Amino acid sequence: MSKLTKILITALILFGANIPDYAQGAVLDNAKLNKIIYEKVYSKTQNDLKNYSDDFKITITGVPKENYSTNDNYLPKVEIISQNNNFQPNSYKRVYIKDSKNNVIKAFPINVQTRVYKNVLTAKNPISYGKEITLADVALERKEVSDCLDKVITEYKSGFMSARNFQKGNIIKTNFLKEKSVITKNSIVEIIFISKGLRITLQGKALKDGAIGDLIPVRSEKYNKVYTGKVSSQNEIIVRI
Repeated sequence: MSKLTKILITALILFGANIPDYAQGAVLDNAKLNKIIYEKVYSKTQNDLKNYSDDFKITITGVPKENYSTNDNYLPKVEIISQNNNFQPNSYKRVYIKDSKNNVIKAFPINVQTRVYKNVLTAKNPISYGKEITLADVALERKEVSDCLDKVITEYKSGFMSARNFQKGNIIKTNFLKEKSVITKNSIVEIIFISKGLRITLQGKALKDGAIGDLIPVRSEKYNKVYTGKVSSQNEIIVRI
């Protein structure tokens, strides 16, 4: 073996690991493809959930068990297109394997299942419909919230009543709460009539429970007429005429 041949063999052994993709046959094997897809999907999901939670898990299915190569000896590129830009716990995306000239070598769909977790308020014990929710009724627990990201509560606030029955361990969701009534049915209230700068206050009777901001019927005792007004504070209803 010549001295030059020995030098070439030694160089290949020492530096072969650093040969660029285009000089190595450029094969994208299945393990590498799965890793690339997972990292891309994870990064996109992390960005989608940045205002909600950083505690999530993703499961990807549908990746073909194949290896891919290009005619130009460059490592194939991987692009992922989402069918919906908004976060969805169960979504389908399309994967494109392309060569260096953006020619599609392979295209296929994948399914992405995302499970999102967060510490949220739950019912410590059963809570009946219409009950005022107190601090003793709730607990903070790590729960899967993938399908209700915008409806969970992370901190207790007083002044709310349940709008449904909650079983022990149920997540307390905002759409199943209502503000505590500041006016009760048949209570005597002040009706404030407002019209073109005029303001007249009369006594009346509330015909329905109401929280601040609710529209409820109220009867004027003086005129024995029913009006619809907005609850503005405790025992006060504004009627615009």
